[in-house]
Amino acid sequence: MIERLENDQFDTKVEASDWRYSASILGLYKYLSFYSEEDKDFIIDEESIRFNWACITEKNYFLFVENYYGEELPYRKLEKLIKQEEEYSDERIKLINELLKGNSIMKKVFGKLKFDGTNSQEILDLIDEKRLVLIKETFRNKSNMYANFANPGQLLEQGKSCCRLWGYYVDGGRKSKSISYNFDVNTFVAQDDIIFDFIPFSFLGEREALFINDSFSVKQLIDTNINFEHFLQKETESSSSKSKDARKVLFQSIQAAADFLDYDVEVILKNRDASFFETLYIRQDSIDILKKIKIYEPFCFSLKVNENYYINVQKKVMDCILNLIRMDELIELFLKRKEEYLVSQFIQINQLICEGGEKMNQSMKRAYACAKEVVKKLPANKRESYRQKLTSAIIFKDYDRYIEILLQLCNYTDGNFEFAYDLFEDFERNKDIAYTFINALTKKSEDNQGGTK
Repeated sequence: MIERLENDQFDTKVEASDWRYSASILGLYKYLSFYSEEDKDFIIDEESIRFNWACITEKNYFLFVENYYGEELPYRKLEKLIKQEEEYSDERIKLINELLKGNSIMKKVFGKLKFDGTNSQEILDLIDEKRLVLIKETFRNKSNMYANFANPGQLLEQGKSCCRLWGYYVDGGRKSKSISYNFDVNTFVAQDDIIFDFIPFSFLGEREALFINDSFSVKQLIDTNINFEHFLQKETESSSSKSKDARKVLFQSIQAAADFLDYDVEVILKNRDASFFETLYIRQDSIDILKKIKIYEPFCFSLKVNENYYINVQKKVMDCILNLIRMDELIELFLKRKEEYLVSQFIQINQLICEGGEKMNQSMKRAYACAKEVVKKLPANKRESYRQKLTSAIIFKDYDRYIEILLQLCNYTDGNFEFAYDLFEDFERNKDIAYTFINALTKKSEDNQGGTK
């Protein structure tokens, strides 16, 4: 919530009453730090941020936007290219002319102006003259900037009758009656404030942007998100793709620093393709599981199922961990693809989620060893036939059929399938033993022939 103060060094106080105000506080902190020397113009304490409202002006806001987004603003890249001291090559001239038409506001400002290598000062003068307009129109309409988070038409407007953020915004003229109690417009209550325009600066990431609502205290809220930002920058610099995968870095940071998050925490997520915000509740049980996962990189990919459908494996893995749901769907998918290593990792996560214990681990080791003995005894075509039958049985949850095939295989190979007793006792509870046996019925050369990711 926001409170106006009297007889105080500062006239405005913002407290983290919900995630929107928490995110606004972080954005305000970045903004005020940009203009303040040694934090003289604001105070952060355990419960709030205090500052003088006069520090927030439209000009200062947009100049901060310019600094924050840098060359993501097309005119900034244009400015840099023109100011480079080397001679203008044909390729460079072509790129500059493309940037002059980079978006609708660039077309409007520069009109039919064309760069020919001699009129650089004319373009730079136009940029200086129209700088605030270029910033404002680009920032509010770009899908990875303000337009990702809020209604562009309400940028820097005072609080309106409905919240400017997507998922909270409604068309007051058309829908306020239908969403009001007893269809009475006077009962409609919404919360909006101009400080919500600082929320875009609190989210990190590209396609998926995240904000950690670690509001145990305002100081901790800021420290946690600044630490997260450092993790993300480090990962981006070291990554060949240079993309800001915030979800990946969030969970890597939990693994890398045991004390980064050692209690339940709320993470707010905004997907660029969604018109609403999502909430991830990371509970202590999930954090403990993430800390125990030795590696995370193998899960960071999307699997092409057909021309129009991809499975985001990383997201599915994290959803299972966060919601403490078994990973059977992924296990069965990759069993069919004979991805032994990935399936073994998913089974391990299942065990962490279900707390399988030492007895289960020993049974799984016996199942693995038994399967490898079968691999040695059977020709490839016969072994693959049994593997497919077992996989189909477990996918269709025909556990009697699975046991029947297992007993046939035991007789055929004259093996000692001691692990099967656990399946006879309770198949559903011991399903990971069954998965382990199927998964091990491959040779390493076959594992490398899995489908394209």
